[in-house]
Amino acid sequence: MKKMFIDPRIGTAAFLIPIIMIACNGGNQKDSSKQTDFSIVKTDTTQPITATADTAAVSTETYVAGIISRRQAIASQLPGLNAEKAAQLYQSLASYVDSVLGDIADRETVWLDQYANYSSEAEAPAKVQQRVKLLATAGLEPWGIGEGYSILRTVPDFYTGLFKNSLPADHNKYLQLKADEDTVLYSADAGLVIPFNLIGKRALNWEKFLDTYPGSTFFISARELFEGYCTDYLFGEDNTPSFDNESLNSLLPENKEEYLSFIQQHGDTKTGNIVKQFMSRLGTEKNNDSLRLHMRTTIESAYPSKK
Repeated sequence: MKKMFIDPRIGTAAFLIPIIMIACNGGNQKDSSKQTDFSIVKTDTTQPITATADTAAVSTETYVAGIISRRQAIASQLPGLNAEKAAQLYQSLASYVDSVLGDIADRETVWLDQYANYSSEAEAPAKVQQRVKLLATAGLEPWGIGEGYSILRTVPDFYTGLFKNSLPADHNKYLQLKADEDTVLYSADAGLVIPFNLIGKRALNWEKFLDTYPGSTFFISARELFEGYCTDYLFGEDNTPSFDNESLNSLLPENKEEYLSFIQQHGDTKTGNIVKQFMSRLGTEKNNDSLRLHMRTTIESAYPSKK
């Protein structure tokens, strides 16, 4: 299976500070367990996974059993557990899933590379449907991301469905925002799939998260998402640009209307101020490149990197 970078906004699994759980990530960290008996997980699911290069004999079925066993063990421990201990269980599970998801994708690469070519799962060969059903028992699914590519990811509610509200408040909010976003494809074939107004709302959601939880473990990941959404909201992507051409006078009428409406409704927010800067600079910047440079600085200054 081809290895490729996946933008976290496209729609992947939940993150771990931020670990992106996709088919092309996690190959450097392997699961050391090759036995099918995962009862050891029930004794202490907070222990980190020991990496080893000897995973050739580990099957997808074994990995699936490992994920199921860990989820069951965590579910049995959550009742009455305090938020800090629950966060340790989350970290352990997320680390494990991230460490094995790439291996699973490699073992399923023959059909996963072709999965995007099927118009629906029902049209896939029976053997492929069986593999998809097997992965589903562990909360994994193939996910088309455009250009004929599919990744293997955890389902959107993989963590929220398990932990519900047992985690610290910032964990609960972060994972819920990600779960909500990951229910739809964000971008494909170098173009935005969701409309611009929803991208603006996503930027606002992450702004609120960053303001509410400035000390969150997920702050860096949330800031990256905020900055990415702001950039896409203003400029779009190659196949869905906000400008008709390179001229700053070519802002699409529907985008101009969207930005003016956003300023009217959310002008007192950081995102609103970014949009104001964008609109005011249309008549002063020399070209699109200089506008992008200015807006990148403006967006990054909303939440400066902590020294």
